[in-house]
Amino acid sequence: MKSIKIALTSMFLILSSYASAVEISSNVGLSSDYIWRGITQTNGDPSVNGGFDLSTDLGFYIGTWASNANVGTASMELDIYLGFSGEMAENMTYNIGYISVIYPGNDAADFEEAYVGFDIYGLSILYSDGQNDGPSYSEIGYSVDAGPGSFNISYGEYEDTGDNTLVGYDWGIGDFSLGFYYYDFEAHKNNSSGVDDDGAYVSLSRSF
Repeated sequence: MKSIKIALTSMFLILSSYASAVEISSNVGLSSDYIWRGITQTNGDPSVNGGFDLSTDLGFYIGTWASNANVGTASMELDIYLGFSGEMAENMTYNIGYISVIYPGNDAADFEEAYVGFDIYGLSILYSDGQNDGPSYSEIGYSVDAGPGSFNISYGEYEDTGDNTLVGYDWGIGDFSLGFYYYDFEAHKNNSSGVDDDGAYVSLSRSF
């Protein structure tokens, strides 16, 4: 696990030195609930989040993102990730990377995943491989322009945890993005602590 992270970080630093352009971006957001893979991370309370990304014109990126959370004894989630993305052909992109999810104050909940994703004419496919025998996650979705925004739907399977469906509409308003979502979660039979859940939430975000 550590060797993978060291190799990816080293590759990023080396190739960044050859890139002719490095871009730094940031984002902030507010959501009425923090839903992740169909499961609330804030017990239904609002979420304030934000992050920073550094990317090169070669496609390599590294970034961090944080949000308030309610996971065991942890009141915060911190993500650190790096990877490589690019375009295979017109309207066809890929994204390969590694993410470490950290819950300060609740080390037992920390986990890491290696992921690969594709977007082909609005059809998205994602697979995340949990490290250290962690559960894997797979998801398929579709997004299409509709009116002033875009309509999207996705279905995901989280190994031994549950399946989730998400339907949403993202609307760009000036420099902001307003999202409306409905989610449905069905706990896996092996998930003794999981319960079926569904609901709706809204989000407001901006990128810089």
